[in-house]
Amino acid sequence: MNVFVHKEDQYSKLSTVSADSLVLFYHERKEISEGMTALDQALGGELTALFAEEEATGKANSVVHVRSNGRIAAKHLYLVGLGKKDDLNAEVVRKAAGTASRSVLGDHVAAATPAEYAAAVTEGFLMGRYAYHNHKSEPEADKRFTTLAIVTPGDVQAEVEAARIDAEAVNLARDLTNMPANLLDPVIFADKSVELGTAAGLEVEVLDEVKLQELGMNLLWSVGKGSEIPPRLVVLRYSGAPESQEVLGLVGKGVTFDTGGYILKPENGMGDMKTDMGGAACVLGAMRAIAQRGLKLNAIGILVLAENMVSGSAFKPGDVAVAFNGKTVEMIDTDCEGRLVLADGIAYVKHLGATKIVDTATLTGAVTVVLGNEAASLYGNDDAWVEEVKQAGAEAGERLFPLPNYPEYQKLIESSIADYINYSYRNAASIAGGVFLAAFADGVPFVHIDMANVSKAKKTNGYIVEEATGFSTRSLIKVAERLAK
Repeated sequence: MNVFVHKEDQYSKLSTVSADSLVLFYHERKEISEGMTALDQALGGELTALFAEEEATGKANSVVHVRSNGRIAAKHLYLVGLGKKDDLNAEVVRKAAGTASRSVLGDHVAAATPAEYAAAVTEGFLMGRYAYHNHKSEPEADKRFTTLAIVTPGDVQAEVEAARIDAEAVNLARDLTNMPANLLDPVIFADKSVELGTAAGLEVEVLDEVKLQELGMNLLWSVGKGSEIPPRLVVLRYSGAPESQEVLGLVGKGVTFDTGGYILKPENGMGDMKTDMGGAACVLGAMRAIAQRGLKLNAIGILVLAENMVSGSAFKPGDVAVAFNGKTVEMIDTDCEGRLVLADGIAYVKHLGATKIVDTATLTGAVTVVLGNEAASLYGNDDAWVEEVKQAGAEAGERLFPLPNYPEYQKLIESSIADYINYSYRNAASIAGGVFLAAFADGVPFVHIDMANVSKAKKTNGYIVEEATGFSTRSLIKVAERLAK
């Protein structure tokens, strides 16, 4: 996708912008603005008529289409509403652009917008036009535009290019998460990570089942050993600030299919378990974007990849295993496998030198009970680091809601026969997942994102497209961006 900036100082010249589609964003109003006057004159007063008849109102996410019929240089004009002026922010613009992206025609789109929102327009257009229909015997025609021109008075090419990279990272995470499990098992996922990571300039290492056992990653091995397809751990290294001792560690849950193991999931919803690797997809997308943008920091991404299957070699409820960091875990629930694979990944990224850690995962169904589908949860062992990650999410337009980390919650992971237990029953279930994972960060500032409730959308809205959302990808990139500053 090519994105470039067409610098234009005055709206009065928009009628001369040559494009298949010209997209104009505007606030809620009852009549045309001064900036629309020249366009209105070129169109013979059609905009005035649209407002007079209340066909154009500027309400948020409204889209009005005008055929130019040669009256202006663009073939089509789209008026896209932003709602009330006092409510305007980047997320409002992003949603409006996402909605508009599914309406525009042609290969060349020009968007007129205030300079400070050019990045949001770019993200909205690229994420809103996403589609996944890769497995039809007769592929559907790809109607997505190939060029987006941002018409703005400001010099925002750098911001627009960063937004393009970030949006493509989200769409990569969506692609991977939407893939059927037979086409993205742990081995295939690891191979794709090598290909994509290397192309972006990352140093990529894959630990196979032999190496995992040699290193003592017995939690990841326990979850993956029940499958004929062995588990993998992928390490993605980025060195953008060699002089710094600070290293951001990103860890993603990559259970490419989760049957629940011997505590088998019910039939209802089992088909969605191909998406249980969404966290790893987001980390891969974020690491690729960090490298492509050349951010000035050091980062290590860890993808913990396994299938949680039922077989004669699968781990059983009540088994005990020794984690990479030497701690023992009583694994009483085989459907709480996500925290097991993540625990080894978190301990390993600390071992590799991470000084701050964030993991992202589709970890618990309980997070939906707590937050519905409006925000992912945060749990951390360091309040300042939790706030940093929360603010990064806010900048990305991704809501992250901190859960309490009271000392009393440590009791949730106590085992009578081992150091920890992987299931606390229904008592503070989302918090218990975070408490368990924080134990493996072993004092390093750590934040856990549980985005099981927002990783998949039931319907398309704004820049969110039905099925996988890629939620947390841009939050992770924003975390890196904030640290790089």
